[in-house]
Amino acid sequence: MLIRTTFYLLAILLVSTWGCDRSTEELDDPSSPTTPTSLTFAFQPQENPEGLHLDTRRFVNFIADETGFEAEVFQPTNYAAVVEALRSKNADVAYFSGLPYLMAHEMAGVELLVVEERDGNPFYYSQWYVLDDSEIESLADLKDQHIAFTSPTSTSGYLFPLAKIIDEGLLEQGGDPRDFFGEVLFAGGYEQALLALANGRVAAAAASDYALQQYLDDDQQARIRILAQQGPVPTHGLAIRGDLPDEVKDAVRQALLKLNEEEHVELLRSVYGARRLVARDHDEHVEALDHARSLVDLDASL
Repeated sequence: MLIRTTFYLLAILLVSTWGCDRSTEELDDPSSPTTPTSLTFAFQPQENPEGLHLDTRRFVNFIADETGFEAEVFQPTNYAAVVEALRSKNADVAYFSGLPYLMAHEMAGVELLVVEERDGNPFYYSQWYVLDDSEIESLADLKDQHIAFTSPTSTSGYLFPLAKIIDEGLLEQGGDPRDFFGEVLFAGGYEQALLALANGRVAAAAASDYALQQYLDDDQQARIRILAQQGPVPTHGLAIRGDLPDEVKDAVRQALLKLNEEEHVELLRSVYGARRLVARDHDEHVEALDHARSLVDLDASL
């Protein structure tokens, strides 16, 4: 289903709070060159594994050296602002998880450049977690239980786990999750959702298959078990404005792929802990995601 007006208006309102470098006159002028002199990369701040932080200075210098374009990094506070920045041409390339990428593809016409590999695959899995001593043994047992998702735009922390509930026939297609669960908490991230479970605030939580080891200590992990798994979930990736010339897209893609080389491994890992980037076709990457989205009413949680 298409993303509805609520989310789109939210994006416009959010993006109005930050300034931009490109003037309205430049955007509206049909004589403006289609090949940019600089590229703006949008990276939404988020927690990295092992305390890594994006090395923006080294990253933009690397891109400039490899492509010949000046580069800068823009760090919006949410995915809605990223999508609007691309739509209004205030950003050119952005890092996305699966669902926000699909939103940007439809709303801003962006195209997939590269995606991350996890354990050699361009996908991972979403999981439902419960406490080890819980009496919950199946997804059906989550009826009227208090549960934690990560956020309404999370691919593995909301979309896929809710689609699994619908696939199991426990909730009608497009149904409000509150019609099946008791209290629905949007915790704000993998760590917060899993901590809500570990601390007994909720009976179950949804997160990625790598989140448990990444965010919880050994004692907390020992008290949690997997209830169900769903996917495959497309990995995070970088996408570029579709209206840019093909030579620009190719130059940026090749620069990003060069980050896989041994001398650039540390810089690559600063991009949210990425280990390897690969080129991937849009349709292949989002096939399972599109099916999950067809089951879930994204407005039901907004």
